[in-house]
Amino acid sequence: MAKALRPAAIFDVDRTLVGPPSMERIFIAYLLRKGYLKPGDIMRFLGHLARNLGELNRETVHNNKYHLKDKDSRQLRRWARRCFDHAIAPRISPAGRRAVEGHRARGHLVVLLTGSLEPLAEMLRQELGADLSMAAPLGEAAGMLDGTLAAPRPYGREKARLVRELALRHPIDLANSYAYGDHHSDEHVLSMVGNPVAVNPTPGLRRAATHRGWPIKRF
Repeated sequence: MAKALRPAAIFDVDRTLVGPPSMERIFIAYLLRKGYLKPGDIMRFLGHLARNLGELNRETVHNNKYHLKDKDSRQLRRWARRCFDHAIAPRISPAGRRAVEGHRARGHLVVLLTGSLEPLAEMLRQELGADLSMAAPLGEAAGMLDGTLAAPRPYGREKARLVRELALRHPIDLANSYAYGDHHSDEHVLSMVGNPVAVNPTPGLRRAATHRGWPIKRF
């Protein structure tokens, strides 16, 4: 017998559930303040960009994790926990938290879908009681980070691809599902569900939401 379809609530994270700047920027700034990241780590990041100037775009910048290369992955997660508790959890939007709780109460599958780092997204998932987090996984070998991402960063059309996979895996009733996003790149995911919501939208997403008749909310 086929499984009954279940509605989902898919939440972008940065500037949707967590106030700016992004979780990853908060984390990197925290590691610099604490001295975990050294000038040499930043030089390694800049050097990798310089070697790839011919292919420089938004994604090559975001995929560059060379400042974390050769860091112990377990140790980094411990730092991520400290940063989350002290600098990220206080930035969670109360309205966003209530929205997550409302969907949980209705039995919806609650999914966090973000281009931010996987350890931070997983901690937010635990904090909010969401069912799943889908984020940018850091590449590693033998417990050491290798300066890359282990899979494409969830952003734009890649987010939409992940939602299609998710809908097949669980399975999800997209026509009765919800999606929340703040950026014009989230339009791909918002257009896939029956209940899209533009949250704290950028001008581009605001225009799209107004044109399509999507609700606009402030979290």
